Amino acid sequence: MPELPEAEYMVRRLREAAPEARIARVRVLRESVVAGALAKRARGCVTGYARRAKNVLMHLDTGWTVRIQLGMTGHVYRVAGAAELPRFTRVAFVLEVGGALVFEDARAFGTVSAVRTAELGEALAGYGPEPLEAGFRWQDLRAAAQGLRQEVKPFLMDQRRVAGLGNIWAAEALFGAGIHPARRVDGLLDEEWRALWRSVRAVLRRAIANTFRVTAGPEEFPEADLLRVGVYGRAGLVCRRGCGAVVERVVQGARATFYCPGCQR
Repeated sequence: MPELPEAEYMVRRLREAAPEARIARVRVLRESVVAGALAKRARGCVTGYARRAKNVLMHLDTGWTVRIQLGMTGHVYRVAGAAELPRFTRVAFVLEVGGALVFEDARAFGTVSAVRTAELGEALAGYGPEPLEAGFRWQDLRAAAQGLRQEVKPFLMDQRRVAGLGNIWAAEALFGAGIHPARRVDGLLDEEWRALWRSVRAVLRRAIANTFRVTAGPEEFPEADLLRVGVYGRAGLVCRRGCGAVVERVVQGARATFYCPGCQR
């Protein structure tokens, strides 16, 4: 499932592959993923690409922004030709100069819509702070948990509390901070919030950098283990930190959680 690092990777690749691209027309290959009059509104010159949480945004010179919510398997990238599109293409933004920007989504749980750029802030208001922004502080993370009694792993995955984290990188951030995923947020000490804040930012930066390092092209993503994860997907294997413990797997909120019982307390 795409998380913040994957969405950021897509945006940076689009900036390289299709700067100032001009969309001539829109081909909708799966109506269920489209909201509103996308084909009429998503035309014109792309003035910039951005990311908010797990959304890829394409700003147009017409006053509209294309918002792509990636869902479970969504991917946005440029292809050289628009005649034969990738198998799971749901929407193709055909470019005047040839080729297309495609939204490929095997599970078809993502959505594509056009939002007035002036109203974009309101449309995205439900997301919490961006963890990689310079203004994001450890106190902001602690404040987002004020009055809550939930476990820390589901808290990190709640997009209203902090934007962009999903199952993989929430688990990795907790491993980096040495915090057990079942700890309740109302029991974390200030030094633990600081450690978690540092770990979230470090894990995400490393994941973005490693994605560029090991990925051959914009249309594919590496398996998590190629990004040198510490615990995710490693149940039954010895902890990479050398503590001697074996990584365990539990289920939290219907999602698999991986952690090291030796390192995380």
